[in-house]
Amino acid sequence: MPTAVVASQETTTLVLFFVGEHGLLRREPREVAELPSGTQARVHLVLDELLGGSHSGLASPIPWAVSVQTVFADRKGQVFVDFSSPSQPSIAGTSAELAFVYSIVNSVVANCPGVVGVQLLFGGKEISTLGNLDLRRPLAPNLDVVEP
Repeated sequence: MPTAVVASQETTTLVLFFVGEHGLLRREPREVAELPSGTQARVHLVLDELLGGSHSGLASPIPWAVSVQTVFADRKGQVFVDFSSPSQPSIAGTSAELAFVYSIVNSVVANCPGVVGVQLLFGGKEISTLGNLDLRRPLAPNLDVVEP
């Protein structure tokens, strides 16, 4: 009599950053079935999960529909993420700007070994600022905007 082979269902936990009650980012653990080994594929997975929204009722830091067009990385640990062009030219308020940018940066760096910074591009183009934030170069994570 043949025996059934049961596939292992190992999961990995990502840490994603969404907006909490007081406008600060809050960590949300997320189980995923498989974690790609390549940086670009892993960044895509992290961003797909982030753009999919919170599973625990936290607010999305991303105020418009956006998709990831391209991801590439350099040898210095910098990742460049090209999002579709925003439907809105800006985000209202400094705390919303910080939440938008650092939900992405913190989520990518926390889950992608070797990545130290993230630069955001929109529609294939660099934008110099998003409100008060300088986006002309890759940004390091900012834990000052995260709840303790």
